[in-house]
Amino acid sequence: MPMKGASVAATDSRMQRQDRDAYTHTLSLRLTGEQYRRLRRFVSGHEERTDRRITHQAVFEAALGEYLDGHGP
Repeated sequence: MPMKGASVAATDSRMQRQDRDAYTHTLSLRLTGEQYRRLRRFVSGHEERTDRRITHQAVFEAALGEYLDGHGP
């Protein structure tokens, strides 16, 4: 699924403003070595392009939101 840098940055900003204790559910995600390396390259590239830190959590939240917006009810 292609990621849009702006939506990832917006998600990361929202997450920073939220109280992290507000999360009520935790999910685990199993990644292959290649998937993890790809995620790390994406995060590093995004940080280089935007000069802004981004978390793996923000990437997952943005990807999930985009998927649900396109496929959900």
